[in-house]
Amino acid sequence: MEVPITRKVSKELGIPEEELIEKGLIAFLEKELHLAEQDIADLRNRYGVSSPQQLEELISARKIYSHPAWEDLIMWENTLQHMEKVKKLLERIQLKVA
Repeated sequence: MEVPITRKVSKELGIPEEELIEKGLIAFLEKELHLAEQDIADLRNRYGVSSPQQLEELISARKIYSHPAWEDLIMWENTLQHMEKVKKLLERIQLKVA
């Protein structure tokens, strides 16, 4: 049976396997947040708004074309929900580590 890669890396670096996994999870979740923030920043710049509500108002007032703005609005809202999940996971991991 092959030794798990986390065990190999932890041994090579002299870091306990559990600590390596926790740090890896934290780094992954922080990267997810960063990427989500970039996606939202792109939408803010594209439409010149600071919130999904403002984008929806522009669409409803027909100040911008509804396509692809509606899809972008849905993506923005989904991204915010994803960010909340990621933040909660990060909090739980960091509380456990502290």
